[in-house]
Amino acid sequence: MSIVFHKAAQPGFGHFALLLGASLVFFAGLQSLEVQAQETGIDQSRRTAIVNAIERTGPAVVSINVVQVQRERVMDPFFQDFWHFFNRPFAPQPRVRSRAIESIGSGFLFDDQGHILTNYHVIQDADILSVTLKDGRNVDVSLVGFDERTDLAVLRAENTTSLPHARLGTSSDLMIGEWVIAIGNPFGNMMGDHQPSASVGVVSALHRQVNRRVGGGDRLYQDMIQTDAAINPGNSGGPLVNALGEVVGVNTMIFSRSGGNQGLGFAIPIDRVKRVTEELIEYGRRRNPWLGFHGEAIETLNPYSLRELGIESQSGVLVTEMLRDSPAARSGLQLGDVILEINSVPVTHPSEIDYESWSLFVGDPVELVVDRAGEHLDIRFRVEELSR
Repeated sequence: MSIVFHKAAQPGFGHFALLLGASLVFFAGLQSLEVQAQETGIDQSRRTAIVNAIERTGPAVVSINVVQVQRERVMDPFFQDFWHFFNRPFAPQPRVRSRAIESIGSGFLFDDQGHILTNYHVIQDADILSVTLKDGRNVDVSLVGFDERTDLAVLRAENTTSLPHARLGTSSDLMIGEWVIAIGNPFGNMMGDHQPSASVGVVSALHRQVNRRVGGGDRLYQDMIQTDAAINPGNSGGPLVNALGEVVGVNTMIFSRSGGNQGLGFAIPIDRVKRVTEELIEYGRRRNPWLGFHGEAIETLNPYSLRELGIESQSGVLVTEMLRDSPAARSGLQLGDVILEINSVPVTHPSEIDYESWSLFVGDPVELVVDRAGEHLDIRFRVEELSR
């Protein structure tokens, strides 16, 4: 019996070549999978929470286009020189010329009814107002209401179909050092598109009380969020967003020697913005909170006069004026009382009472700690609306 070997079964060079080729293909496949895995990991690391937050909120950010029409009286130089040359007693009347001044600010849609939030100072001088979305669409808007003191305004888009809106968060749990994103249209009039830009920073400080002189006495910038996220001209009215893509503040102002960003930006906390917004939508205005009294800082008064009045407090606010039919008077506050605290906040100057009262809304509770002839008393009442 003879044994026959088939060629395919015979170990030779061709067999090893096939094995080598298969091994190379296998290892090349492994290397390709490893590269793909690395690229996938890099892509995943690029898509951070910050990127997701910008993608979530960015489409709701709008450009607010403001046109202010200024009218000026001008005389044609030719006729002016002609009249003077011939010594005419009656000069011709100057003509009125209109000049359009354009500016741009930021805002954002915040509900499915087409309401847009921005700063009041962005729109306060507007004769013509329009809004442009990120995709370039122009939207007609109407003014719902504004509050000059808190520097907020609400607009409403006339056509509310297919409009994105941002999700509002809370500013009550903000932490110093957490990431935030300022989104808006800085120097938007220098760009050829309406795409908002984003800058990233951290919460630098909370509950900032900006000196009243900064707002000229008309605006009270209190309890502000400070951030080092770059805020520049044109950012006003845009959202300050946390890493979850929630709006936690409205970018409002910067401290700068040059006019540009220097890492000192301030935003109005969204919890106060929500309450102001509710009033503007419901009433078309912010109802004026009223306590019904005025005072002077003890430290500015004559110590001898204070002694004669039996006032021993070294600090606080002396009540010097009060209306009889005011919420404070009806609750038992008296002239000559020294206010030491309002809602657990120590006060030494009347402006501190202003700051606190302007953070309150009609119906909110007020608790005063007062010194009356050496006795400390608690006086409680609720904020009322000042008659218009």
